[in-house]
Parts: sequence; C-alpha cells; structure tokens
Amino acid sequence: MKLFNAQRFQLLKGKRFQKYIAYALGEIILVVIGILIALAVNDWNNHKADEKELHRIINVIHADLEADLKLATALIERSEQPQILIEKILYDSTFKDSIRTCLDCRYLMTAGDISEFKSKGYELLVNFNKEVKQSNIFVDSLVNFYGVYNKDHMTFQNKIIIEEIVSNMQYLRDNFSWFAAYFKDTECNTECLDYFESSDYINRLTYYEALFFDNYLYYINQYRDDLKHMIAFLNQKQT
Repeated sequence: MKLFNAQRFQLLKGKRFQKYIAYALGEIILVVIGILIALAVNDWNNHKADEKELHRIINVIHADLEADLKLATALIERSEQPQILIEKILYDSTFKDSIRTCLDCRYLMTAGDISEFKSKGYELLVNFNKEVKQSNIFVDSLVNFYGVYNKDHMTFQNKIIIEEIVSNMQYLRDNFSWFAAYFKDTECNTECLDYFESSDYINRLTYYEALFFDNYLYYINQYRDDLKHMIAFLNQKQT
C-alpha cells in the first residue's frame, strides 16, 4: 500500500512538473510575442516618422524649385535687352553708326547677370539615408534632375562669367586712361568712343556672347524648362 502511494505521489509530482513546464513555456511564448509586437509597432512608428521626414524634405525641394524657376525666369528676362544689343552690334551692319550714341553698348562685356540657385533641399535628401527613401516615387526623378543641374556645375558656370567680366574690366583699366571716367561717371570721350567701334571690342564682345548667351543663358533656359516639368510632376503626384 505504501509502495502504491509512493508511486502515485511520484506520478502526481511528474504531472505537476509537466504542468509547470507547460505554463512556463506559455509565459515565455507570450513574452516573445509581446516583444515581437512591440518591435513591429516600433518599426511601424519609425517608418511613419521616416515617411514624414522624407515628405518634409521633398516639400523643401519643391520650394527650392519654385524659387529657382522665378530666379531663372527673371535672369532670362533681364538678359533679353543686352542680347538684342549684342546681336545688333555684331550682326546688323546698319546699327554700327549708332554705337557711338548707344550708352548701354559700352557696358555689355563688363556687366552680366547670374543667379545662385537653391540646393538646400537636395542636400537634405542626399543625407537622408533611410530605407523609405528607396520606395518613394519622387526620389529617382529628383536624383536624376539634380544629377544634370547640380550645384557644382552651376557654380562653375557662374565662375566663368564672373572671371570674364573681371578680366574685361581689368583690361580696360590697365590699357585706357579714360577708364575711370567711363566706369565712375559713364563719360566716354573720343578715344573711348573709338574703342567701342574697334575690332578689339568686337572680338571681346563676340567671345562674351559665346560664353554668356550661347552657353550660360542657353543652359539657364534649359534649366527653366526642366524646372517647369519637375514642378508639374511634383504637383500632379501630390494631388
């Protein structure tokens, strides 16, 4: 009888241990599930936060593009009259007699219009290294756009124009006594007027036309056209 009771006790003890193990495993599973849910919620929150930040960056880029469109349009409009004058001087033989009375004709190679375009938004995008960036419909288009119209290239273009203007001013300063009156008071004596009808001036103006109007302004016109397309793309996708 005692042997039976001992065997029964061991059996009950084994069943309790099994129940304890089952309970402990259940608790562990619940804890693991809780951790997985917490991680999933945290990942979802992080993903939403990344999406929100990317959306903010794209809005900054959008504002940059809108501002650049205004700058490019204004630059092109301000360059229209100088371009007309240069074309008359270089290509219209009937206009040459009017050069001596054309005040603006004397400042064409020593004045130029450039603009510093925005890049803050794209710099934010470049430095935003999150997975959500890979699946956004705007990112590839923006990366391609700024690959063509990048800040370094635009800065280089501006530098070329500035250096040419400075070079022309230094040339006039170092070679002609009338430069001070011409530059400070817009006075141009006979020697000054003779220079602006000379082959040297025509040659320099021809070179400046190639740099500014045939190269730089052509580039700005392309930039303006592509800005319009990119802004329209962003507007269409956001509506």
